[in-house]
Amino acid sequence: MIEWDDSYQMGIEAFDSAHRQLFKVSEQILEKLRARGEEGSTRLFLVREGLNYLEGYFANHAAQEEAYMRSIQFEGYALHKMLHDDFQRNQMAKYQRIVDSGACSKEDAWDFIGSGIGWLLEHITTADMAIVGKGFLCRPVPRQADLSTLEREVNQLLTATLNIEANAKIVSTQYAGESIGKAVCQRFVYRLGDQESTVISGIERSFLLDVARRLYGSGVEDEMDLVLSTLETFSASFWLTLSRQLTGIQEKIDIRESRFLMAGDLPEALRHLDPTYSILFTSAKGKFFVAANSKALDLLLGQPD
Repeated sequence: MIEWDDSYQMGIEAFDSAHRQLFKVSEQILEKLRARGEEGSTRLFLVREGLNYLEGYFANHAAQEEAYMRSIQFEGYALHKMLHDDFQRNQMAKYQRIVDSGACSKEDAWDFIGSGIGWLLEHITTADMAIVGKGFLCRPVPRQADLSTLEREVNQLLTATLNIEANAKIVSTQYAGESIGKAVCQRFVYRLGDQESTVISGIERSFLLDVARRLYGSGVEDEMDLVLSTLETFSASFWLTLSRQLTGIQEKIDIRESRFLMAGDLPEALRHLDPTYSILFTSAKGKFFVAANSKALDLLLGQPD
């Protein structure tokens, strides 16, 4: 469960040790939730204690990373610090409000673990690796973002973040919401300056559960609140990271909205979006898609031909 993988190693022991500890603490909280999560007082205690620990530990770890980036004059320092600050200001503040309320639902408790792991997994394997010149974000921005480039970069990012060889291939550039079997769909709104862009994405449930079992062990299909909270946070960052690689954008991009869509509502949602691009992939793990409105691929996914 939530096992550390050597592919997550930056090669700086102080940082790798801190990351391993964050995984270890997450696993400990998850084990206790699985054992006693039916008790409201236990849920509140675990989230409160976990939050108290993270507030100190994460802040110290982030400060050490930021000091190191300044010492080597890392070009991406400003953006990386913004990611740390956003996590503390948004993610951790969300759970502080829950603790302050004095009540913690099962969904809140699973979300505390799932969203934290979703963010941590994507952040370590992309932004942190870039500090030491490794990984997905350290390669040159592609000269042109055509469909073959998009296909290649999606596969590279899936390998970097999830350590899987998906062999994803584009099968349609005009996906209109046709059934891809049981699927989980999401809607994101991103903002760069005063410009907002909407992205709708979805993944076949079998693909999602395969990844979830790798993270959380067998039986996780009975813990869908945990699975969905991990997906929600991870996916929002995944498409944003892809955009930065395809476009070279280093400015602050906010995730203004993130929510799930009912599969039956997908065709209407796509019609309402009127996407410039709606791309369906097939892969060794299952199908997935991404659709974006008129400005979003300039902002988020480049400009595939």
